[in-house]
Amino acid sequence: MSAKKIIPLILSAISISANAYDYSSYSAAYSSADYREAINMGLKFFGGQRCGDSHNWMLVQNESITKKYCHIKDGQGKVNNGGNGNYDLTGGWHDCGDHIKVGTTMGYAAVSLLIAYDVWPEAFQDNYDEAYGPSNNIPDVLDEVKYATDYFIKCFPNDNTFVYYVGFDGDHNVWMTSSKQSEQSVANGGDPRPVWTATDKGGPQAANYASALALMSLKYPDESYKELCKTYAIKAYNFAKRNKSAHATIPTFYDSPNPEWTDELALAAILLYKLTGESQYKTEALNYLSGKWESNSPLAWDTVSDFAYYYIAKDNSSANNGQGGYYASFLEKNVYRLHLQDPEEPTSNGSECTSNGFPYYKSKWGSNKLALGGAVAAALYVKLVEDGDVNTTKNINKAKNFTYRIVDYVLGKNEFNHTFLHGFKGDMTHKIHHRNAMGRNDNPPTETKNSAEYMFASGGLIGGPSGYGQFSNIIEGGNGFQETEGGCDYNAPFVAAIASIVAEKDPVSVNLNDAEATLTENSYIVYPTYFEDYIIVDMIERAYNRSASVQLYSIYGQLIQTIDITNKISTVIETNTLPTGFYIVKISADNDSVFYKVAKK
Repeated sequence: MSAKKIIPLILSAISISANAYDYSSYSAAYSSADYREAINMGLKFFGGQRCGDSHNWMLVQNESITKKYCHIKDGQGKVNNGGNGNYDLTGGWHDCGDHIKVGTTMGYAAVSLLIAYDVWPEAFQDNYDEAYGPSNNIPDVLDEVKYATDYFIKCFPNDNTFVYYVGFDGDHNVWMTSSKQSEQSVANGGDPRPVWTATDKGGPQAANYASALALMSLKYPDESYKELCKTYAIKAYNFAKRNKSAHATIPTFYDSPNPEWTDELALAAILLYKLTGESQYKTEALNYLSGKWESNSPLAWDTVSDFAYYYIAKDNSSANNGQGGYYASFLEKNVYRLHLQDPEEPTSNGSECTSNGFPYYKSKWGSNKLALGGAVAAALYVKLVEDGDVNTTKNINKAKNFTYRIVDYVLGKNEFNHTFLHGFKGDMTHKIHHRNAMGRNDNPPTETKNSAEYMFASGGLIGGPSGYGQFSNIIEGGNGFQETEGGCDYNAPFVAAIASIVAEKDPVSVNLNDAEATLTENSYIVYPTYFEDYIIVDMIERAYNRSASVQLYSIYGQLIQTIDITNKISTVIETNTLPTGFYIVKISADNDSVFYKVAKK
């Protein structure tokens, strides 16, 4: 990231040209395997953003690096330009191609990834554990986000203090790996780095932390960690409520033109309602958004209204009293006005969407991430309709096609015939403004950076075209870092958008949110729930002449075995080759399903 990172998210009033793209029809440009490769790469990128003693794979795989960790003294530097701090602020993610830690973008990225997992769990695999070894029965997305939520917990050392930023401009004075930078002077981003805290501002940023912690409490399998996240989600939300009206100012970075705070607070409140069941949170969420909807900005680090609209609409009790449909219509309005306008219709708020179907936002910074934010919103709207939470079919086909088109564009179906996902399908020819990905420790000059061959297929999504279709593919100079830098808030909406596609084209899991280990009218019983070499499925009564099957899944949805049990009184599932751990048994009879949670000794 360069200094003066000011992103104008509020779009200027323009008209869509007569040759604007019509999303009425579109065919996917890539195979299911390609989309699976892309989501796994995009997610693994976060492992290359890890700060601290955290097995950052870009450092570990670089044989020239002797020290495989960085910034282990975070929290000990100057606090708000005052005395030295006494905090433990190790961990978290580096922001972009630099090494600062920015709560604004880190919070948004964590929320986006966790929402993607919550909405489309079928898209996520368990390929590795936190040390990039064998699988650990935890989806990789949770392994990665835990590095962020562990850090978020550290950012509330007491009820009245919020740490929202570690680092400063000096980080950008050197071009070297994070481990080498840690050894430089403080003026050049070395340890101990300055710390920025807030006691009377930062409500929107703290609210995003609360949202991420609430979702992690809902989704992470370890009970003690779930409770810890719940405690700090409430603490972060209470801080946000007391200081809701202002973003905490990060020196020279992320100057938000959006003064609104209601969207972040509403999202945190509705997720805390989802977590706790306490009605006060839902009441507060509805009050924050009463009479408000945002139509000028896609999902991004300072605009999360579409997330809030989705969860309010998803809540059945809200839907039953009319609130669900009300806020779903806001989401539909945002999607339509920003992204789906018909060619012949003028728009007062939107982007220049030319015949290639990609929206060139007037911002020169991060066209890809802004377009992907829109793609995520469109996918959420489609999900509401497909799940039957709202009664409409308006713009559904266009919304789904929009998501596919944007994902395909950044993957390589564009006027440049070039992927913007570094290393996708083996392509590392585009530049990426990223110090650890380049792997240098010698602070090379600009001409060296611009001619460098990168060592790592990092999975980093770069900014993409600036202006209206301009892309120079350089590291520095001109619009270099605006076009070729990526970061957490770039990759997160990419992973979320493509998750909706992978869940449809290559699902590997089932949504187990409603799993219960109880007998229902499906008339089957599963035992023993604490098994060794076998599991038995017995039909009790009233299940004859029903088409039935049983599926055995890992705890996070990887299908292990399917057996037809139609009219079978008793069925034995052999389990002697399975490793110890938790599993899910799903019994389906006609259109009904029941889930049982079991465990192997």
